[in-house]
Amino acid sequence: MYYNLLLFPLLLFLINLILVKLVFLIDKPSESFHKIEKTKNIPLSGGLFIFFCLILMSLINFQFYVEPKILFFLSLILILGIFSDIRSSFSPKGRIIFQLFIIIFFVMINQEILINKTNIEILDLLVTSKIGKYLFTIFCIITLLNGFNFMDGVNGFVSGYILSILVILNLISLKVTGNYYFNDLIYLFFIFFLFNIFGQSFLGDNGVYISSILLSYLVINLINLNNSISPIVAVSLLWYPAIENLFTIVRRLSKKKMTYLPDKLHLHSLIYRRLNINFLKHKNSFTGILINILLLPNFIFSYLFYDNSLYLGMIVIMYITIYLISYSLLIKKFDDDKG
Repeated sequence: MYYNLLLFPLLLFLINLILVKLVFLIDKPSESFHKIEKTKNIPLSGGLFIFFCLILMSLINFQFYVEPKILFFLSLILILGIFSDIRSSFSPKGRIIFQLFIIIFFVMINQEILINKTNIEILDLLVTSKIGKYLFTIFCIITLLNGFNFMDGVNGFVSGYILSILVILNLISLKVTGNYYFNDLIYLFFIFFLFNIFGQSFLGDNGVYISSILLSYLVINLINLNNSISPIVAVSLLWYPAIENLFTIVRRLSKKKMTYLPDKLHLHSLIYRRLNINFLKHKNSFTGILINILLLPNFIFSYLFYDNSLYLGMIVIMYITIYLISYSLLIKKFDDDKG
């Protein structure tokens, strides 16, 4: 198991080296204005690293780490993410259409990841029918995917967030089943997180896409297989990317702006602007780490109350309220400074 601590960084180093040599999948500062504090070209190696790590773990353990059909869909979404990264002219509408196509196909072939219950009465009425389950599951996955994409603006934010989720899933799994199931993935994302916060690797769309599909599969599958786990755990772990997506859409519509055009008005962007810590060399990474630290109580409570829907719901409502209040205060300060 611990061999991964050596193999994973070596693999990521080699992928980065190859991408730089080929000048392929490189995030150039001039082509990503919505990214913060980028002064050099960085490999968008996240998706390739995750995918090849899954292959590597399968070869070493002489069995598929994830089922072949899951690996197939991960490869499809990875290819879409790579195309999105290398083709700046690839329209957001086109991306969503292809995302939907892959996710619909993914859910139809893997019916075990259909969301069967939510412990929210109105939504449980929706998922009583097969078509309702399909529609709700597809909606949740694509919301998560694009939410993580909106979050991917400061180093260590998304990778650290996913790492935190995997740690909590591992602890819940141990408590419910007596086994750790996600150790290798935790090592994988820990290594990438380190490279990410030091500005050596970015997830890119390819990394965000494959991470979102993989995480959706893991969370839904764990809940479906264990009745003692409240479905609200998924909400308590993933409310941030969901709210980031939905709130961003509402915000841009209210301003009569295109919902899919990038900007620097996400909560993490505003927090970055308000951090008066000019002596920090990696203020970008500090912002991502800080936000994840502020979210730690949410993850801890998700573990402590994994079987209590009421408490989990209260935690989610509290954090969403904090998110909205924080955004309101920071955007007001931003507007005042502009004025």
